[in-house]
Amino acid sequence: MMWEEALDDIGLSSKSRSPTFKLPFFRERIDLFIVFLIVISSILILIISVYFRTFYLWAEFLRSNTFTRISTYPLLISGVIVLGGIVFRTIIWFRYKPQTIEPEEKVNWPFVSVIMPALNEEELIGKSIDSIFSSNYPKDRLEVICINDGSTDSTFFHMEKAKQKYGENLRVINFKENLGKRKALYVGLKKSKGEIIVTTDSDSKIGRSALRNIVIPLIKDKNIGAVAGRVAALNEKENFLTRMLSIRYSISFDFGRAYQSVYGAVLCCPGALTAYRKSILQRFVLEWVTQKFLNTPCTYGEDRALTTQILKAGYMTKYQSNAVVYTKVPVTFGQMNKMYLRWTRSYIRESILFARFMFSRYRTKHRILPILDFFFLNLLPPIHIFSLSIVTYSVLAHPLLILRHLAFLVVFSFFLSLYYFRTNKSLVFLYGIPYGIIAALCLWWIVPVAALSMKNQSWLTR
Repeated sequence: MMWEEALDDIGLSSKSRSPTFKLPFFRERIDLFIVFLIVISSILILIISVYFRTFYLWAEFLRSNTFTRISTYPLLISGVIVLGGIVFRTIIWFRYKPQTIEPEEKVNWPFVSVIMPALNEEELIGKSIDSIFSSNYPKDRLEVICINDGSTDSTFFHMEKAKQKYGENLRVINFKENLGKRKALYVGLKKSKGEIIVTTDSDSKIGRSALRNIVIPLIKDKNIGAVAGRVAALNEKENFLTRMLSIRYSISFDFGRAYQSVYGAVLCCPGALTAYRKSILQRFVLEWVTQKFLNTPCTYGEDRALTTQILKAGYMTKYQSNAVVYTKVPVTFGQMNKMYLRWTRSYIRESILFARFMFSRYRTKHRILPILDFFFLNLLPPIHIFSLSIVTYSVLAHPLLILRHLAFLVVFSFFLSLYYFRTNKSLVFLYGIPYGIIAALCLWWIVPVAALSMKNQSWLTR
């Protein structure tokens, strides 16, 4: 299991902080117990839906009136689009392989500046800094720049304490008031000495080999402008939600960014761990830090915005699954919804900006697949809302059809979760089943609400 293999790498504990049951038996076997419940529940849903002939009822419902008969055609078209898109992306995904350095290769490791902005992260900032200096990257080719962005807790104190420990290799910059993540990164970039800039978050820990692995594509190919690392859940075992989000994060990176990496157009290189060529950033960093959308200064989505600019400049963006960073994920559904809302706002904004140049000759090759993927990804939200509206109408007409819809979501989520299983070889991939059901039924509102509140620049989760 990926989590267990990483324990020695960054010194994490795999034990649950808030076990569902207090008994030692359940505390030690909580994953096995919950997976068992998921399997039994899924099988019962499938058996009951077959017993009550809900699939036959669904066919009858679609033939019941003019509206549902007409709706059948867009439903079929939507199904073909979704299935075709998944199959096509899976074929590309099988071609993905992270780049490595062979033992006999001689490498001239570039000087790397790691920039870490922080706002009120007293709990983890010290450990985050330690994880960087514990990496196996050559210490004489590494500097870390920490920016205290107007914290009101003891974050700056812990930075200064780390400064005493690591000396000149750690630079500390203190903002007396909060100026925002973009300005913090901008100042860090201006102060940096490295030819490669690596960004990471102050609530994250990087793996011991992350820095080495993330710069490899930049060393091997001058046409690559940025490399995304793999973001995993630091607090995976805290509760049921964090376990589900761990699967979601894994699929988002080890499938989503992996297939995009094959044709060199990863659409979002995460702020939690990404390596950039400084020479490329310097071309547009002032435009980026002062970015406005709808005449409103942009405060979030800085990582997606940087990625868009790098693609627009004609460079490729890649993904390294062997460069891992562990970050805290939301522990409540409220926090999760706010995180998704912020992400979706930046996704909409940068999708509009990407659409403005994606048909141009912004680079010499691999332009068609990003366009196809762009249309597929942007068709999914309206397909989701349309399908859910038909599902809701069907349940109002025939309440038993809820079993059919749950059975469909169980099967669909199971197959999507197999992407995690192929990479991690663990039964916890089954957490993807309840997450898929929750996402389908409860997160449909994220895109329309985000679209209607694009001018809202609140970070939401701080």
